[in-house]
Order: sequence, then structure tokens, then C-alpha cells
Amino acid sequence: MRSLKILISHTSVYNNAGWGRIFPLATGLVKQGHRVTILTTNPKFSLITKRKVINNVDIIIYPEIVPMRISKMGFGFLSLFLKIIHSFFNRYDVVQSDNGHRPLAGIPCRINKRRFGSVYVAEWYDWYGKGGQYDAKKKLFKLLLGWYELKYEIKDKKVADGVVVLSEVLRNRAEQFKPKERIRKIHGGADVDSIPYLKDNSQLKKKYSIDSEVLTFGYITSNSYNLAEFSPLIDAISKSEHSRKIKILIFGESNSIASQLKPETMDLFMFMGWIDFSRDYEKLQCVDTFFLFKEESLGNKAGWPNCIGDYLACGRPVLLNPVGEVVDFAKKYPIAFLETTRESESILSKIEYLDENISRIKEEGVTIRKLAENIVSWEAKSEELSSFYFYLLENKAV
Repeated sequence: MRSLKILISHTSVYNNAGWGRIFPLATGLVKQGHRVTILTTNPKFSLITKRKVINNVDIIIYPEIVPMRISKMGFGFLSLFLKIIHSFFNRYDVVQSDNGHRPLAGIPCRINKRRFGSVYVAEWYDWYGKGGQYDAKKKLFKLLLGWYELKYEIKDKKVADGVVVLSEVLRNRAEQFKPKERIRKIHGGADVDSIPYLKDNSQLKKKYSIDSEVLTFGYITSNSYNLAEFSPLIDAISKSEHSRKIKILIFGESNSIASQLKPETMDLFMFMGWIDFSRDYEKLQCVDTFFLFKEESLGNKAGWPNCIGDYLACGRPVLLNPVGEVVDFAKKYPIAFLETTRESESILSKIEYLDENISRIKEEGVTIRKLAENIVSWEAKSEELSSFYFYLLENKAV
């Protein structure tokens, strides 16, 4: 298997919004002998280009002059110009965008494909058009950028040689204009390199001022403003006679969710802040069970919750109401999931089950960790991606 020169153009700013997927994939590709460069944008105002090499991945962080809230969405001026210059003068075998319908991700890839004939792979994370995320956008976004969003969500994927989707919903959508063999579904992975497994966390809980007998639930926020992802568990716990023996640990940005909580529920929560898995992994290990409650929506059915892999890397079960792509995955690996509905009675029964069987559940953690290492790891996902690259290179469209 020959070494490939690969470019990944990141939609957003360095270490944010999608970075948790593209960087571990890049690390896995490097382990296979490929040379990988990531183009991204500085999260702060800057006029200087920065270069880093992390895990043998070359990272170029371009300066930007627009506010971060704009560049974070994949729109920019200076960084886009510099990405285009890089793409125009550097030949790659494969170029890849995460969410290529946004300029900072897609335009550099499409230019390299046109100039050098590189294979272009476009990742498709979500349903961005009408019926999906577009419907929830603010009026100003729709007025100024809505036309671009609606046009390029599909056009970008048509130009691409191959499309990576996260769900059957997006696969079916892609098959309307792309041959099946040029579409590959690759879920999010598990960061088993950064997160070690700890079976017994009773002593660790004490370190963080948590009673060892307390049952801890954990959640890594993605949409922390969406109380609907927390409320089913909160409602159920408030009705439980065991509520004093339960804590909910929130990882990530928490200000918006904290502002929406009722004062009487605040004692249930511990806000752990943003964490670097490689340094703060033990905070995750304080969790006995992670949870995930999703509403039935097109967006939730079209995407894949990236946090699933990290939950499994901890060797912990996940309490969830299966929605979309997770439904079949939970059925395939039932040992890793405690399925419920969003109703308090159903959740309460699972809480009681956890409280009564916590010792046995911790014993099963080893099996859950093995699932993360052998099936869900980012290295395994990068192998799937590399295989897709070679297929596209061998069957290059004329």
C-alpha cells in the first residue's frame, strides 16, 4: 500500500467544531504511512500564519480578520485567500473537506482537484438544507448566506469524487445524485489513545469531592443551549427517592444550560468545563453512566453523535433513547447501551437498575472498552477512510 499525500481542509477554527473528528482521523492516517496536512483558521484575530506538527500531522493555522463567530462557521477572507494560495501551489493525491459547502473547507479542495486532478472527498455531517439545520437558522443568516448554504450543500457533493456520510439518511440523500460505490458511511470514533480505561472509580470520585456511593451520570455537551437533551433525566431524577445519591457531570460549555436550569435542580449538577482528553481524562472516569437524549428530528436522524465513541472509550454504558443512526448500532452492541424512552417512568426504571447492579455493570466495562478499541476506535475509522481513498484513486472519474 503506497503512501498518499493528503490535505484536509477544516471548516472551522483550530481545535473547534469538527476538530475532534478530523484530527484523530488524520493521526490514524499518518500511522498507516500517509503524509497528512490540515489547513485550519486561527480562533483569534491574527496576521501571522502558525505551523505545528502534532502526532506527525502537519497543521497550518492561517490568520483571520473576521470575528470568530463568522470564521467558526466556515466563512472568512484572509484565511480563505491563504488556503487557496496553498492549494494552488501544492499537489496532493487526496483532498478532503469536512462540510465542504462552507467556503473555508470546500473551495481549497475544489481548486486542488481542478488544478492537479487530485481525488476530492467531501464529508457530509448533517442535513444542512431546508427541513434540517437551515430551518433553525436566524433570519439574518438566511438573508445574507442562505442562498449559498442551499446551493452548495448539494453542489459541493456533486463535484466531489467521493462522499463520506454519517448516516443512512444522508446516504439515501447522496444516492440521488451519486453512485452507491462512491459513498461511504463512517461513524465517529473513540479516542482510545487519550482515554485510558479505569474499572473502579470510587477513589477517583473522592478526589473530585464526590461520595463513592453517589451514582454519576455524564454528558459531553455539543448543543449545551438545548435543554431538551437534559430535561428527561432531570425530570426523572427529581421524582426519584435516590436523588440525593445522584450527580450529573457536564463536560464542555455550560453557561447557557446553567442559566436555564431551575434553582432547585442545581445541586444535581457538577460543571467540569472544557477538558483536554489527553490531560483531563480522569474527570471522564468519574462517570458511572453516560447519557444521551435526542429529540426526533431530521437533523438528529441525519447525523451521528460523536460523543458516543468517547463514552465507549471510558468503558461505560450509555443511557439513551435511540434516535436515527444510533438505533441499529445500539441493537448490534446491546451490552454498551441502556435503552429507554424520554418518559420519566422508563428512565427511573433504568436508574433503579443501575443502582442495584452497579458492580456487575462495572465488570462489563472491560467488554465495552474492547468494543471501543476494536470496532469504534479512530484508528479503525481511518483504515476505512484510507480504503475509500484507494478505491477512488483506482476508479478515478474521467
